[in-house]
Amino acid sequence: MSGLWVYRTELRRSPLRWVFPVLVVVALLVLFGRSRYWIGVWPQAGAAAQIPAFYLGPAMAGAAAWSAAARRRSGVPTGFGAARPSWRVEAAPLAAALTYGLAAYAVGAVAAAAVSVRDGGSGFFWPGYLLLGAVLITGCTALGHLAGRRARSLVVVPVACTLGCLVFLGMFGSVPQGSGSGVGLYVLSGYPSLAVAVRPLLARAATVLALAGLAVAAGRQVRTDRSAARWRGRPFGTVGGVLAVAGAVALWVLTGPLLVQRPVPARPLCTTGTPRICVWPENQRYLPELQAMSERAAALPAGRFQVPGEFLEDGLDGRRLGAGNGFYLREGETWEAATTMGIRTVEDSIPVPCRRSDLAQWELISWTIARIAGHGVPATVHGGPPGVDQEAIGRLIAEPEDAQLAWVDQRLPKGPGCG
Repeated sequence: MSGLWVYRTELRRSPLRWVFPVLVVVALLVLFGRSRYWIGVWPQAGAAAQIPAFYLGPAMAGAAAWSAAARRRSGVPTGFGAARPSWRVEAAPLAAALTYGLAAYAVGAVAAAAVSVRDGGSGFFWPGYLLLGAVLITGCTALGHLAGRRARSLVVVPVACTLGCLVFLGMFGSVPQGSGSGVGLYVLSGYPSLAVAVRPLLARAATVLALAGLAVAAGRQVRTDRSAARWRGRPFGTVGGVLAVAGAVALWVLTGPLLVQRPVPARPLCTTGTPRICVWPENQRYLPELQAMSERAAALPAGRFQVPGEFLEDGLDGRRLGAGNGFYLREGETWEAATTMGIRTVEDSIPVPCRRSDLAQWELISWTIARIAGHGVPATVHGGPPGVDQEAIGRLIAEPEDAQLAWVDQRLPKGPGCG
């Protein structure tokens, strides 16, 4: 019998065909229920489409473990009852499980692309994030199949596989940020300043493929002795599979970080006029809002404020990310851009000997940020300078210009050389 025929037969008879609609619903709920700021920004859409893998992976681990355990419990180690099945027959249940899991994942990816294509610009889905999610799902499914082929319980092992994968991913699975730890199996956001490196991604893919091969090799060892109804095995395939997984993991560790800083684009997107605000081309949907912020910054009281001529999103200057050289657009908010502009404007407007870190200067900075943003602190933003009444600042920017200037003059430093 051909391997394709075996696979198709397994696909038709797999109990996962009844679970598949549930997996699709889970993928769509995670995609659209968590947040929607990513819509229209391709790297963020790619990262968002990958997040359902965090839940689909553990679910597929449990499902694959249950399916494999059910076969062993029935006394049939493979789908067709052969005493010594070929690797194609042994791989068929795992391939069928992967098909259903990855198909549900693909539905979410297509949905993310469909809602982003209108505002996403000339770029398209960043495949690195999608492939990373596929790697996660494949690895969890292979682990579940491997555990299920060595177990008889239809409850304990599938539940343990599901919870084990979920706990592991929650504690160690994320891509390390800063000094944090993690093995880099999923990301929570997709900033355009970062890209998935090819070699670390391939190393992860090699690891899960080796793990899938180990699951098939270990499954082939389990065979029925028809005369005695006993389980026997040959260790050679398993030993080779273990060595392959170990080698792939070593390659994984040696290839370096998964996310790397992108080169500066030849033509970043910038607002018109002065000050100029420039962002990565993938963030084009924010340009109208940033243009309005630029115009509000230019309208700050002349003679009192000196607005810098240019503000850059982090990474556009070619320097290391996170060094305080630019702003981020975090989860759909432009507030951080206004914060960067407000702080730099106040710093450039007050000579160094006159600067101070008291309540009056923090209030002045908060007012400048709110004026540039066009509103007070958003409900999604927490914290801020100590002692500053942010609600009062939000009301102040709606008062007449004369009242605001009088308030500003009370807080600008006085004295020789201070303006």
